[in-house]
Amino acid sequence: MTMRGVTKSKTEFTGCRIIVSGASNGIGEASAKAFKSRGSEVLALDSAEPRIDVDQWIQVNLADPHAIQALSLSGTFDALVNAAGLPPRPGNEFPVLAVNYFGLTALCEKVLPLMPPGGSIVNVSSKAGARWRENIAQVRRLVQLCGPTQLPAFLRSEELDPVRAYDLSKEAVIYWTKKNTARLRDLGLRANAVSPAAVETRILADFEAAFGERARRGTQLMGRPGKPDEIASIIAFLAGPQSEWIKGCNIETDGGLTAQLDIEAVGG
Repeated sequence: MTMRGVTKSKTEFTGCRIIVSGASNGIGEASAKAFKSRGSEVLALDSAEPRIDVDQWIQVNLADPHAIQALSLSGTFDALVNAAGLPPRPGNEFPVLAVNYFGLTALCEKVLPLMPPGGSIVNVSSKAGARWRENIAQVRRLVQLCGPTQLPAFLRSEELDPVRAYDLSKEAVIYWTKKNTARLRDLGLRANAVSPAAVETRILADFEAAFGERARRGTQLMGRPGKPDEIASIIAFLAGPQSEWIKGCNIETDGGLTAQLDIEAVGG
């Protein structure tokens, strides 16, 4: 596999053009930094200006599909990293679903025509999306909406609280990633998701407050929260040619949390 016509080594992205959403903090910032250190040209999409050096920053409201569609993007891009996301907070059910799912998929559709064969999409989901199969009926009702304008009625009919809205947004990201595997394969492209558990970012306190005992037990089983750089290294791997046979996967980047819960579920 080549990216932009040049065979790449495991750590070299020289000459590649990468889009990173949510690059102003957390996992997105760490990912942008990782790609820059590997020689990539990084275009950051975020409402806030990145604190690190990137090649271009475009300020955009990632809750607005029309703003995403209106983005002026020139040239081609070798990878798209969707790291932008909002945590569960009281009353933010609408923006959580608008950014975490609809903004993410709108950006995918915007960038897909600009990706040459070999291109890779990496979607940041969450351990919170692990029950997507169990909740598939609700996931499908969400993804069948035409966009955020239909969210108010959906939120009323589904009676979602902030935690369930967040979980659903991440379940839908995993579903989209898997459902589009064959479509992207036929275009010479691929998408994968990464699902971190607790990570040391500025919104970690939001998750701890929203999830309560669920968050405390998860951190206990992991031993510590993850670090943004640790997640970014997996994202870089999935964006690069060395992972070209990984398609439509959801990679659990959670310090062993899922493994321990799986064993508990089957009785040890």
